[in-house]
Amino acid sequence: MTTSGFVNDTFAASRLLSYSSDAPFLDLDYSRRLLFQIQHPNCFSWNTLMRAHSRRGSPHWALLLYRLMLGSDLVPDNHTCPILLQASSLRLGGLEGKQVHAHACKFGFDSDVYVVNTLVNMYSVCGDLEDARKVFDFSPVLDYVSWNSILAAYVQAGGVERAVEIFDRMPERNTIAENSMIVLFGRCKRVSDARKVFDGMGVRDVITWTAMISCYEQNWMFKEALEVFFEMNREGVWLDEIVMVSVLAACAHLGILKEGELVHGLIIRAGLDAYVNLHNALIHLYSSCEDIIAARRLFDSAGIVDQISWNSMISGYVKCGLVEEARKYFDAMPQKDVVSWSTMISGYSQHDQFSEALELFNEMQMESIRPDETTLVGVITASLRLSALEQGNGFMLI
Repeated sequence: MTTSGFVNDTFAASRLLSYSSDAPFLDLDYSRRLLFQIQHPNCFSWNTLMRAHSRRGSPHWALLLYRLMLGSDLVPDNHTCPILLQASSLRLGGLEGKQVHAHACKFGFDSDVYVVNTLVNMYSVCGDLEDARKVFDFSPVLDYVSWNSILAAYVQAGGVERAVEIFDRMPERNTIAENSMIVLFGRCKRVSDARKVFDGMGVRDVITWTAMISCYEQNWMFKEALEVFFEMNREGVWLDEIVMVSVLAACAHLGILKEGELVHGLIIRAGLDAYVNLHNALIHLYSSCEDIIAARRLFDSAGIVDQISWNSMISGYVKCGLVEEARKYFDAMPQKDVVSWSTMISGYSQHDQFSEALELFNEMQMESIRPDETTLVGVITASLRLSALEQGNGFMLI
């Protein structure tokens, strides 16, 4: 390339650099060498390579290249700052981000709406909501992305009052903002507020419906979650695996197998039955409703089973009173977590096998598994009942 004189053609060299940076099969070392061979690399060339490093998970290189660019007496443009701010976000580098912010002001890009939006996002990701809000409040130009960005920051942080303030002030609400508020209200147990936003929406997408269903499910309003789901289905909205998991959880909590089987049929018709999380949700549904045969059929037919699958089977057998079958699954489980141990210990305790519960708890301690509240309830119950039985047997002997 050097012998051809190609590096002297800045436009052609920049295009080649752009291609090499975007090509996933080429190492960025090659792109850097190419940049340093260009006689007079322009801002586009530097931006291209900085963006590539940021996208490929090397934000430190993006920031280093910026310093080299400044050292070449080249002035950044309005595309440079957003690239560097995104790199700072990846590094969670608040200090680096502030330095880039200072440069944006120095070069007059602080009134560019794209730069403003990236600044709001960078400060939000770095956990600095105060500076994110300052950028937003003092910006002379705002668009719907600006409003969505600051709203998303408050939603992410759980700042419900600030989020409501921004939402109420929005010049024009959009589906993204409304969906965010439903999610936040659901998280904060303000279900009626979430429903008010939902009912007032002119356009609902699949995320809207999923958020409303999840809101009800998170707040133990399973009947209402199912009502929204069936309304969603009547509206002909595409059903994805996320909403199906929420609905199956609602059916499992209510113990309504008939509706669960209907949802199972919808999953098969939608071609979603290959998803592991849906398989787990279905196993949980059938085991919770004590249809252990259907649960086992699903477990055996699954291509991939994880801890959730195993735990659901153990829980299902325990619920059906088949504690020895549950123990077989427990023993066969490749990797046990605290839920596995707790379910099995509680199962023994619930079915009056108190010695087995305490023996298993001792094994759990030897495995250095930290017990949770469910474990301790099972162990305490087993200890008290076993002690009472031993005392009773003592009286019988007297």
